[in-house]
Amino acid sequence: MPTQDEYNVGLQQSRELYAKVRLINLDWQELGEWETAVIGSPTFTVNATSSIRRTCSISLAATDIKGINHAVGYGSDIWLDTYFNISIGIKNIFTDEIVYTNMGMYMVDNPTKVYSATDNSFTIKGVDLMASMTGLRNGCLEGFEYVIPQGTNVRNAIIGAIGLAGFVDYIVSECQYSVPNEIKLDVGSTIYNILEKLLEIDPNMQMYFDVDGVFHYEPIPTGKDEEITLDDNYWNRTLISMNTSYDFESVKNVIEVIGKTHEVKWYADATISGSTYNLNMPAYTSNYYRNNLKIGFTAPTRVTNPYVSINSLGAKPLKNSDGSFAVLADETSKYYVARYQEEGDFFLFLGAVCPHAEVRYENAESPFGIPKLGEVRIVLSGGEYENIFTDAQAMKRAEWELYNRCKLTDSINITCVPILWLDVNTLFEITVPATNGRTEDEVCQYIVKSINTTFGVDGTQTIEASRYYPFYED
Repeated sequence: MPTQDEYNVGLQQSRELYAKVRLINLDWQELGEWETAVIGSPTFTVNATSSIRRTCSISLAATDIKGINHAVGYGSDIWLDTYFNISIGIKNIFTDEIVYTNMGMYMVDNPTKVYSATDNSFTIKGVDLMASMTGLRNGCLEGFEYVIPQGTNVRNAIIGAIGLAGFVDYIVSECQYSVPNEIKLDVGSTIYNILEKLLEIDPNMQMYFDVDGVFHYEPIPTGKDEEITLDDNYWNRTLISMNTSYDFESVKNVIEVIGKTHEVKWYADATISGSTYNLNMPAYTSNYYRNNLKIGFTAPTRVTNPYVSINSLGAKPLKNSDGSFAVLADETSKYYVARYQEEGDFFLFLGAVCPHAEVRYENAESPFGIPKLGEVRIVLSGGEYENIFTDAQAMKRAEWELYNRCKLTDSINITCVPILWLDVNTLFEITVPATNGRTEDEVCQYIVKSINTTFGVDGTQTIEASRYYPFYED
């Protein structure tokens, strides 16, 4: 949320722009600060779905440079090893104070310096710090294959990957899943290729660098219980135009997800003793449970709080990934798969030999629901869905896909006076008039997906946002 000063100057009809630039080296040591007037029409973009979330291009007067060698070249402060943090300021017309908003931390990209009798300026382009891992600036791995073993903790793998690029300032949440299958990266891959594979494991997560240059891996905001950043009180003084659109092609109300088919070497028909499934596997000659040992079995009936024992090696609990005991289906002929986890000393219940889930949107009140629209099915498999290795995971993915494909189909495009402090994945409210595809005016909530800003005398901002609907489970 903005400060009150940022909110107030954002409503001014006249704007006098300033910039404050801090130059920082790769060791995060500050080289100096540059405070100056903005020249021309600087641009800033923010895109929630792009690997490089933030870019900018700005021209500045080459004055008021404090302690900075602003020549471009090796040994100067503006070179390939320079980061810069830029804040844009608007002068408060009542107090003459400049109110600054942090617009992001960037790597210097293709700078240009102009000096003449009438012009002494500096033009600088910036790409956010992910460029140091995508290969755009850096990030190519050494020339051999990289492997992330099955069962690796995703959080630890991400921290290790960004550490290869020298980043130690991060906020990395725990992933609800471990690495489901061994990840192999070919020669010539980048650090970002590692991060991409890890990001695919849970579609509810995002990774990016924030405006302070801190790396994040965290859940994507859905809008639930989040504060509304803008409403009609603000739009009435900043809105230029809006239009809404509807993506009919993406609407699906029956989602079927198929995960990776398990290859199982060891299998048996179980017999039951109390709450233990006993499996006789003569071919398994080891006298202990190997880590990631994958087994298949059929069960004559369902038991409460089940355990698994192979060849009298000792009973181990059969649990779901959330730590709860597995619940098998009533079908006696169904084939199940489990994997031994050395850490925790239990068998992880994977479900069917091919993880599968289906969800249906039966809401009779929704225009997207089956009662009004009929069944519109999509089957999702292969590619990133190969990361799905349990029935429970397939169900969560199906619910997430339904949320995206059955509800977030209504989007809005807004042109307005630039709002410096607005960011992606934030929630706002606006009244959409009847002329925008509705029979009457409607107050709607949207989540920002991208922002393109051009400052200057006639500067405008374009905001792309998706309609907010409560998550499927709610």
